[in-house]
Amino acid sequence: MNGETLWSRVISGLSSSGEDLQTTTGLWFRASVQGEKLYIDSTTEHTPSCNLSKQRAISKKDFLFVYSYYDRWVNGETGVRHEVSRKSRNTAYIFSLISRFAD
Repeated sequence: MNGETLWSRVISGLSSSGEDLQTTTGLWFRASVQGEKLYIDSTTEHTPSCNLSKQRAISKKDFLFVYSYYDRWVNGETGVRHEVSRKSRNTAYIFSLISRFAD
């Protein structure tokens, strides 16, 4: 699957009310869409019942950038975590969405 297809799947698969997901480090977040825009409501807690504290918009460009590194990340290629994270603070959220919708 290519990044464009996955972006479309994420946008069409999430509702405006959102879906609660968890990053690989255990942080909960809610992903939602409004029109063609993807939003992440993030938190610093490890439970889905906590108050979500910060909303971030995820651009298609940022999503596709992080997606381009996903296979290398999953395969444990060294240096990828630093390279991607310094360019996108939303990396963990996007990787969680990729894992959820790539299946």
